[in-house]
Amino acid sequence: MQAETNVTPGVQVGPEQAAPQPKGKGILRDIAETIALFVVVFTLSQVLLGNFMIEQRSAYPHFVPGDRILVDKVFYHLSGLHRGDMIVGRWVNDSTDVFKRVIGMPGETVQISGNKVLINGQVLDEKYLEPGVYTEPMGRTTWTLGPDQYFVMGDNRMDSGDSRQYGPMLAKDVVGNAWLRYWPLPKFMLIGN
Repeated sequence: MQAETNVTPGVQVGPEQAAPQPKGKGILRDIAETIALFVVVFTLSQVLLGNFMIEQRSAYPHFVPGDRILVDKVFYHLSGLHRGDMIVGRWVNDSTDVFKRVIGMPGETVQISGNKVLINGQVLDEKYLEPGVYTEPMGRTTWTLGPDQYFVMGDNRMDSGDSRQYGPMLAKDVVGNAWLRYWPLPKFMLIGN
């Protein structure tokens, strides 16, 4: 025989409903959640993106001292760097960040001859350079890059300390791929190669 349950019509039987919180506790909880969300977003942004201020004139006139950019520190590892990419990196045994353009890729031979850059014997078409800009060697004229080396230079070749002077940049010393210029606002733009 089944036991009968006394249920009053119109009343639902179920878990007890939570009593409403006082208004002050709800506001404090909202503030705490907002702060926690901000901390999580800020931490992720610092891991995934880097904030960088250009201090050198080596990328003039496209980028000038005082420009601020965001640098992708993680996702570029998935697609790799490409010739023409603007990167932030460091030279061996130097913690100073530099802003340069990728010219030579791992395994390639880079040569400077007749004020031109040659990659594996072919003249590199550098449409991003301003008219009249030429590339002088600084001592050495030929580099054969290893599997983890990039040849990088500034676009303002006459005022750029780069791989011509310091040698190739190691992949481990690349901080990230420049992604976005956000300051000054009138020059806001995605940075492509």
